[in-house]
Amino acid sequence: MNDNNEKIYKIELTNEEYEFLENLRNELYHKLSKMNKEELIQYLTSLCPEKNLNFEKQINGKTYKVNTYFNEDSEYTILQILFEILRK
Repeated sequence: MNDNNEKIYKIELTNEEYEFLENLRNELYHKLSKMNKEELIQYLTSLCPEKNLNFEKQINGKTYKVNTYFNEDSEYTILQILFEILRK
């Protein structure tokens, strides 16, 4: 799935960098897997303090615009998608 507007970036990591990121991913997965639904919602809400899901944020002089869209026909929740991403 690669439309004309999508960019793909490839990064190369040292073994040490890869292991560090894998450890972070595993720690986060284990932390999230022990949480109940309310704890997950509270945790994920704390990561995104913006109440409006469409917003602009300036980081290091660059402005990033974030727009959120929901597929009402989706068979998956955002938590299921996050867990799937973390499993990979």
